[in-house]
Amino acid sequence: MPAVSCARRPRGGNGVVFLPKRSDVTVPNALTMFRIVLAAIAALLFAFGRDTAAAAWMCIVASILDYFDGWYARRFRQKTRLGMHLDPFADKVLIAVVFVTAAAAVRYDWFSFLVALILLREIAVTWYRTARRKRYGQLTPASRMGKVKTFIQCAVGDGMLFYMFIHPQRVPERNLFLFVIMIVTVAVTLDSGMRYLLPRCRDGKRRSLLERLGRWIFAIRAREV
Repeated sequence: MPAVSCARRPRGGNGVVFLPKRSDVTVPNALTMFRIVLAAIAALLFAFGRDTAAAAWMCIVASILDYFDGWYARRFRQKTRLGMHLDPFADKVLIAVVFVTAAAAVRYDWFSFLVALILLREIAVTWYRTARRKRYGQLTPASRMGKVKTFIQCAVGDGMLFYMFIHPQRVPERNLFLFVIMIVTVAVTLDSGMRYLLPRCRDGKRRSLLERLGRWIFAIRAREV
């Protein structure tokens, strides 16, 4: 049964969207499932120390497919309820595999602590979305800041895997650069989750601290002009 296309659906309070029932057999959903399979295979290869370079490439390919399946769903209007659950789940599985593997390879206490913060944020947001779905029957889509967060996580995590397993002679040492990029990644990760805790803005929308700061800075510059 082909996917049923529909126009953009209205959003409810708190940024939730309501999608009509439609076929879940779509190209984006198939790509998302493929990403989960790639992440699972990569995790097994990393765990047993088998062909870690291939495992790193699997994670990189899965990250690239994350952009493509989202683009395809929007371009051909194949957004589904299943896809809205599967896509963030696939992201979190991939992020967990990438950063836990990096932490095991680097073996710095501070690095493991930062990875734990990233994973705790992902678990907390997943719990929040699941609770809202069970209580209100509402789907909470990823925010703009959440998408930025996922992009940064994938870029940083895949970059580390590339240098650790594809070019092992370039494994990052205990240096300032590694510390800075992890601090930035954790800051953006935690900030994207703050939008669910902070009170709404005057326009009724939820925004993270960085989003509020950006709007405040642009507002000042606009008044100066």
